[in-house]
Amino acid sequence: MATHAASALADDVEIVRRLLAHIDAGSTDCGEVWREPVDHYVDPSRFASELALLRSMPSVFVPSASVASPGDHVERVAFSVPLFAVRDRAMTVRVFRNACRHRGVSLVNGRGCAQSLVCGYHGWTYRLDGTLAHVPHADGFVDLDTATRGLVEVASREIDGLIWINPVEPHTTGPSVTAPLTEFDGAENGIGGGGAWRNKLVPASQCIATSTVTRALNWKIAVEQFLEGYHIRSTHRETFFPLQYDNLNIVETFGPNSRITYPYRNIERLRERPTDTWRVKRRVTFVYQLFPNVMVATFPDRVSVIVVDPVDVGHCTLTTFTLTDPTDTPTRAITDDKQSAVMSRRSSGETLINAGTIEDNAMSLAVQRGLQAGANEYVEFGRHESAIGHFHRHLDARLTGASAASAASAASQ
Repeated sequence: MATHAASALADDVEIVRRLLAHIDAGSTDCGEVWREPVDHYVDPSRFASELALLRSMPSVFVPSASVASPGDHVERVAFSVPLFAVRDRAMTVRVFRNACRHRGVSLVNGRGCAQSLVCGYHGWTYRLDGTLAHVPHADGFVDLDTATRGLVEVASREIDGLIWINPVEPHTTGPSVTAPLTEFDGAENGIGGGGAWRNKLVPASQCIATSTVTRALNWKIAVEQFLEGYHIRSTHRETFFPLQYDNLNIVETFGPNSRITYPYRNIERLRERPTDTWRVKRRVTFVYQLFPNVMVATFPDRVSVIVVDPVDVGHCTLTTFTLTDPTDTPTRAITDDKQSAVMSRRSSGETLINAGTIEDNAMSLAVQRGLQAGANEYVEFGRHESAIGHFHRHLDARLTGASAASAASAASQ
């Protein structure tokens, strides 16, 4: 078995070369073994520490494609804080706390598009840049300063197809924008300019669906289900396994993040072709895990951005944005037969992905139930599940650092 090392992400030719070598050797990328204590999944105090950490970090909020045009808006409860993103008339994306400045009613539900943001309760109206534009019967509000009653903004940055937000706390004392998002200028988070995922995500500029579901899972179990191919034969015998390989992955890391490559069996058709023509499009699925709680998964005809939000120690919410590349959409110049064939393939792909997701969720729910059985002190992740170990290692390190900083602060007071 080959051992992977943290490095720059491989290009198509290197990915194909490594995959074919693994196929021939019956091997896969391997890393370090990791043992995660069961208490870390079921202890409410541990969960509280994790939630505080996640709120203190910059994170992905939504994909850019979900707010592609002026007036487009989408909401999400991020780490228990209701927020929404909107693209203003200058094509700048802004993120606000999802509450009217009058009585706190949520302004945005789901996805939509509007010329202005109007509270459904009393009609307070806000411009797309968050400023307060109109208050019905304003004479009823003595000394109302409309200039200071705009929506409360959270600093954000658009990086190559994703909207990132600054740390968020559940409560705020004023409407001012928080500090600029500078954390991603350095190498600590492995983000850089977004190059790791840019060429996969930016072309997928059309959001065709969003969905939100709450699962009876600890949030870390939901993350783990995306990060290994050791289960393909057992869990996906009739869905993914006929198309893919069991326990065959390329695992790459960049900062606390990782990319896992899941090859399709058609990768072997490249064996007899010139190396300089090797391309992995439609021959692999990439899963980018953007630490700590976001997955970007590429499929032949779509890209999924999945955000895992902790709710409590035994529940999480998964929000999925399904994106497509509009240049792949059949045009009128394509014959009806060809267009029908393309749409049929897309429908089959969606059915397959949905079936595989149901299977993954069933196994994750079984893991959650099994944690309560008292059989294990820790969860064992083998060398072929090393991306999961990478995730936990960085989560533990940051929790330890946050705890040490808190203790030092308390001692200095």
